[in-house]
Amino acid sequence: MTPLRVVVTGGGSIVGQGIIKALRHSGLRVRIICTDIAPLNAGIVRADEAAVMPPVERPGALETWLPALQRMRADVLMIGSEYDLAFFSEHRATIETRTGCKVIASPPETVAIADDKVATARFLASNGLPHARTLTPASLAEAVAAAEQLGYPFVLKPRSGTSARHVEVIHDRASLDYFFPRTPRPMLQEFLREVPESIGGEFTCSIFRCADGALLGPFVSRRTLRGGSSWMVEITDSATVDELMLAIGTRLPSVGSLNVQLMLTERGPVPFEFNARFSGTTPIRAWFGFNEPEMAIRSYVLNESLAAPAIRRGFCMRYVEEIMLDEMPANAVPAKLPAGVINRWF
Repeated sequence: MTPLRVVVTGGGSIVGQGIIKALRHSGLRVRIICTDIAPLNAGIVRADEAAVMPPVERPGALETWLPALQRMRADVLMIGSEYDLAFFSEHRATIETRTGCKVIASPPETVAIADDKVATARFLASNGLPHARTLTPASLAEAVAAAEQLGYPFVLKPRSGTSARHVEVIHDRASLDYFFPRTPRPMLQEFLREVPESIGGEFTCSIFRCADGALLGPFVSRRTLRGGSSWMVEITDSATVDELMLAIGTRLPSVGSLNVQLMLTERGPVPFEFNARFSGTTPIRAWFGFNEPEMAIRSYVLNESLAAPAIRRGFCMRYVEEIMLDEMPANAVPAKLPAGVINRWF
């Protein structure tokens, strides 16, 4: 069988690199074509092929991507950058029709809910599911009044974004006065007090929707964070989390992976963030039996019927790795893609 040609966007991100790792771990024959808006990142120099592409926010991006995917002879495109998601979701049908490349992206309405934490909270509330109390003050004066409603401490964060950017736990009025004007599209949310079990009460979970509508999983893991990304991850199980994840997956249309961040509290699991895409924990999930990039190809490209994956329990500790490019100045990298070499440190 000829290897499937898989385009992975966002090779400079932890998500894009995680997709590549999961594909390498799978039993599929694939040739990975990694793209990014810049050549100087680890993922793009480790792929089988690579291309530097302009940001999707630029005018005319679609007309740039269409011929590029044809030149790449792409069979499937997987999104590794949060900034690419809305673009490929919106243009999925056009890309598939004009290039024959299957795009793994959820519908725009689902992406919009997941990209807006206020919309996420409203979706949960309207479906009778656990949610954190959320307020959207338009001014500092309104924020002060909202703080009195929520009570200190509470969480101040942007309505969109990942990796805990601009997220602050506000303990007093002085902190609110300082951080509120510095937070883009601010929202106030109830501080969820976690039940301290094992490594913590925060969970990152996934449910996978197949092309035939079947739901696989959920994959349930507890984590600690460093720099906004999962750093220590314990793969576990929880009947209450399983039930909640299936309820969310049933109600929210998706293609492939739907990630949910939640906190285990005294009133049970409470979700506070959705990601309608692959996540930074994708390679961890793949190792423990829940390989979402592989499942996406088997279901949406190869039209296979998937059995429920056997998820193993375990623990993951992350560490930093380096890519070495000997005798190569930075300005020579674009002409030498891909060019990375694996070093075996230990």
